Order: sequence, then structure tokens, then C-alpha cells
Amino acid sequence: MIIIRILRFLRGYVSFTASGGFIERFVNLCTKNRIPLWNLKRKEDYLRADTTVKGYKIIRESAKRSGVRVSITKKHGLPFFMRAYRKRAGILIGFGFACLLVAFLSSMIWSISVSGNIELTDEQILEAFYENGVRIGEFKAKIDCEEAAYNVTRALPSLSFASVNIIGSRAEIVVNERSEKPSFPDNSKPCNIISAENGTVVSIEANIGRAEIEVGDAVVKGDLLISGITENADGSENLMAARGKVFASVRKKINTNNLDFSFRTQKAEKNRRLVYILGVEIPVGPPVGEKNASRFIQKLTNGEIELPLGIVKEHSYELSDKVTLPEEYRPLYCAKAYCENYRDIFLQSEEIISQLVTENKNNGITYFSGEYQVKKDIGVRKAILVDIS
Repeated sequence: MIIIRILRFLRGYVSFTASGGFIERFVNLCTKNRIPLWNLKRKEDYLRADTTVKGYKIIRESAKRSGVRVSITKKHGLPFFMRAYRKRAGILIGFGFACLLVAFLSSMIWSISVSGNIELTDEQILEAFYENGVRIGEFKAKIDCEEAAYNVTRALPSLSFASVNIIGSRAEIVVNERSEKPSFPDNSKPCNIISAENGTVVSIEANIGRAEIEVGDAVVKGDLLISGITENADGSENLMAARGKVFASVRKKINTNNLDFSFRTQKAEKNRRLVYILGVEIPVGPPVGEKNASRFIQKLTNGEIELPLGIVKEHSYELSDKVTLPEEYRPLYCAKAYCENYRDIFLQSEEIISQLVTENKNNGITYFSGEYQVKKDIGVRKAILVDIS
């Protein structure tokens, strides 16, 4: 539909009204004579429609035979525009230059999007494609999509697939990362399962091998939990890779009374702006330096596609000498440290069986400590060494 509108604009068309006579007969005669009509709107005593310039030149015969009077209300399109401004060369030159500029810019890449990545960042993928010619401001005709995708998959071994699709002035990069093979224990070599921590056995799941402990037994680090040596009825022994889980109640402690309350504060901030146009950055102001520097690109967008225009914000700062945290903030800092340690315990355990949290004060500062009994799998595999001499 948009192509038809463009063609009509380039060739020109007119809007007209037809009144009096027999309107229906007029429309039928136009159809019979192959005169194109569109945007027909019937009012009380007249008809409004659009037609081509050539169609309007031969429309009067149909109007005469149906007793209809036709008159032009408006002229549309490039031919009428150029005729109206034929004496104003500057406007025509500017219009032509604008058309050339649009054609020139449409031959370049304006934005690049990345999809399908999980572990790799967008910056890593964009940098790899940048080295292979896929960049903002590059001419589309110079980009070999297949070769660029092939080179990137070789440069980034974690990618199993990569492709570049150019749609208009936008490049879409689609990647697929390799999935790591799941790690399975090596069951070809005989091994035991021993204790990695001190604790009290809560439950035993001996899938392969013989359990050497019972529920309620106290074990220490290095004790044998599940043996990979089993005895046959005739007294002979078999060596196998023991498999299973041994859950134990393990004691964990949290103590926050040995914290360092010295910190560094931020000072001497520097900021700079750069104008970003088609991949080129134009600085506005002196550089901010490299110490603790960061940068952020804010691009213009139409809601879905980022345009190659925007502002780059650079920021840097220096750190002061060490300062001591004021006493009124120390209890809050202790509570934060306690919560972080508690989070580690919570993530490492299957279940928190019991807990005892105490609050202590020293020189007016509140400290926290806690004792926890957590349920966790304490078994680790240890190879059985066999003397074959």
C-alpha cells in the first residue's frame, strides 16, 4: 500500500468534485473508460474523489455524457510541487540534497542489537563483530554477513552459532552459546565417601557401597562414611565407586566483633560529556582521567530501535585516605556483616535445625554472634589406592 502511495506522489494526482447530473452513471462511465478513482466520498449533492493527472484529462467526456460538472479542488504530488517552486532553485536544490542524504544514510548501519547470549555480554559480542566489519556507521554493501559470523564463532569458542541479519539500517546479531556437558562422577575408579566436616549423622543414602556409620553417630573430618569395598559371601572383596549422600547436623558460628571500621571516601569528582554520532564520539570538555573511571552511553530511541545518536557520560573520582566509621553507624554495619554471613550459611545448608543469636556490647557498640546447627551433605569422594605389585 505504501508503494502505491509513493508512486502516486511521484506521478502526481488531483482531487476533484463532481456535482449535478447522474453521479452513479458518471462513476460507471469512468470505470468503463478505465479512469482510476479512489477515496470516493458521496455527499448530499456532490461526489468527491481522487484520480491521476492522465485520468482527469479524459474525464470530461464521461462527465458530459452523465450531465455532471467536475472541478479540481487540490493538486498533489512531486510534479505540482516542482512546478510551484520552479523559480526558487534553492528549495529544489535543498530537496534534492535531502533525498540524496536520506539515500546515503539508508545505506549505512544505524543500530545493532544482540540476542541469544547468556554468559557472554553484549559488549564482548559487539567487539568481536566490530573487528569483522559489523559496526555502526559501516556501509551495508561492505559487510559480509556470513564471513563475519564465521570469524566470530572461531574467535569466541563458547559460541556454537552466530548470524547477522540486516533489516533496513539495523543489524540483528543472533547467537547461540554452547551448553556445557553435565559433569558426572567417574565411576570407573574405586573410591570411598568420607566426611568433609565434623557433625552428627542425620540421614544416610548409600546407593552404591556399604555404610560404615549409623544415624546419630558423631563423625569428624576424614572419617569413612560409605565404603567402596564390599565383601562377597565367599569372603572375597569387590572394589567399586561408592555413591550416596550422608546428611549431618553441622555446627556453624557467626562472629562480628573483629570488624574493620576504616573506609575510604570519594573525593574530586570529574565529569565529561561526549556527543555520539554514527559511532564517532566528539568530546565536550577536558578528559576525566583513568582513575576509577566509568562511562555510560545514552542513545536516542524510537521505543524499539536505538538510533546512532546520543550522549556519552564519563565519570571519574579519587579516594581519600582511610577514615574511621562514626560510632553511631557501627551497629548498623555489624548487622549488615552478620546478615551476609547468615546468607552464606543459609545457601550452603539444606535446613537450619536450630539457631541461637546473642547481642553483645563493647564500648557502647553492639555486636552480634550466632550459633547454628544446619543440615548438609558432608560426604566427599576419595579414591581407593590399590597396590598391584
